[in-house]
Amino acid sequence: MTAEQIRKARDNAPFKPFRIHLSDQRRFDVGHPDFLWVVPGGRSIAVADEQGSVEIIDLMHVTSLKLSNGAET
Repeated sequence: MTAEQIRKARDNAPFKPFRIHLSDQRRFDVGHPDFLWVVPGGRSIAVADEQGSVEIIDLMHVTSLKLSNGAET
């Protein structure tokens, strides 16, 4: 997965919530575009949840994105 693919999902108008799947089987839901940042340099992303926790993720571990309608990218 590339930083550009992540940005495209985040910046889609109108925004559609999506889930990020990682190689270690973890998943992160992105319910709002403000909850996802592409770290400068494009190798990592940061995902926040509604409680304020933030996870830094190396893009090498992102295996797919699944839109809330079930479509996968």
